[in-house]
Amino acid sequence: MTETIRKQFERHLRRGRFFARCDLVVVAVSTGVDSMALLDLLQNLPADLRPRLLVAHVNHELRAQSTVEEAYLREYCHQHDLPLVVAHWPVADHPAHGVENAARRFRYAFFKQLMHQRGATVVVTAHHANDLAETMLMKLTRGGRLDQLVGIRDQRPLGTGRLIRPLLVFTKDELYHYARQRGLKWYEDQTNQELTVTRNRYRHRIVPALEEENPRLLDHLLDYRDQLNDLLKWRDQELNRLLDTIQEGPCLDLPALLRLPKFQQEAVLRRWLEGAGVPNLKAALVTQLCLALANPQKPQDRLTLPSGWILVKDYDSCWLENNDKFPDQGQKGMVDMVKLGQQYPIDDHRHLMVTTTPDQFGTADWVTEMWLDPQQLPLTLRPWQPGDRLRLKGGGHQPVRRVLIDQKVPTAARERQLVLVDAEGTVVWLVDRKWSWFDRPRDYRQHWQRLFIGITK
Repeated sequence: MTETIRKQFERHLRRGRFFARCDLVVVAVSTGVDSMALLDLLQNLPADLRPRLLVAHVNHELRAQSTVEEAYLREYCHQHDLPLVVAHWPVADHPAHGVENAARRFRYAFFKQLMHQRGATVVVTAHHANDLAETMLMKLTRGGRLDQLVGIRDQRPLGTGRLIRPLLVFTKDELYHYARQRGLKWYEDQTNQELTVTRNRYRHRIVPALEEENPRLLDHLLDYRDQLNDLLKWRDQELNRLLDTIQEGPCLDLPALLRLPKFQQEAVLRRWLEGAGVPNLKAALVTQLCLALANPQKPQDRLTLPSGWILVKDYDSCWLENNDKFPDQGQKGMVDMVKLGQQYPIDDHRHLMVTTTPDQFGTADWVTEMWLDPQQLPLTLRPWQPGDRLRLKGGGHQPVRRVLIDQKVPTAARERQLVLVDAEGTVVWLVDRKWSWFDRPRDYRQHWQRLFIGITK
């Protein structure tokens, strides 16, 4: 049995390629049977697979036995020539309620700090098949999203590397048997018997009761988990494909999104929002967002999301804003008197330039010829203002605001919109969108200034 577990563990690591021999691996050890078995299995890997090990232990100071456990682990690591780092969670920092969650946050903060300080790429923990089954049943009972039913994943990002759980393929009984056969010493945490803790009730009452109905409960739950993982991978591929067809840079194409069936709309929108970092998206909220995006009575809207995020709807597109994280970087205060031959930024990638010859523009640049009365010079580049108007052929005028509405320019882009104005403040060009019309005298070529106005990349 012991040799079988060793071989299974070795095959599992080779197949998963969780870490390499040259990696520094942090092993989380509590002195319970699970973590002591994990540490022994790692120590006894073949030389070509065995990484450098760093043992990490947290003394939570919750029990008198914690001091004994720490002393034992120090002696164990000394005898086996293993480096050990111990962190204490002071009693003064223990909360009155939610001790388990607070302890978990402390542990993982310690692991991340240790990874950063020592240059480790991996943290391994001793979660096993029973932990996985308990978590799956707890999630099923509590309710939530389908992808949460996979329970505990065998790896996830952590700090500067990854958290690996290589024992999920083994049951608690198998680990007990291995530890006894190897003559390992471990300590039992008596708080694991307290039935006031939800997980302990599943561990000592619910799972045993279900195993009486079917002794192969754990095997079946692991099989369901594998099937669900495969289906979720397939779903994710399809969602990514759909998202590629409706995403245009930072925006979503609303008509394309709303042509999808309702269940796909919600799934794609959720994937896009979560990919952008929007947290805590409840199913009801995603449903409400899709209804708001489809509402023809509100072609423009600002929808509140968690953590300060705003979903901006503007006619046929939508995008995200977060003023807390991304303060306004608009160009509201920018006013530049334009000098010939100099470049002036109009967005993150392009510049405006005015010259007397087209030679300064490259072949990939956009440029147009413009004749202006010398009295109109110098030109100024600035953000548009509510009173700005474009001159039309025939003597009329058109407000800049109306042009932006007619062209369905998104609100965020409107706030950054620039105009090129003459010395009298008359709009010459609504940059990138529309030119003013200026009536020219017959001899304008003899008296007016010939300019080339263009955009460089």
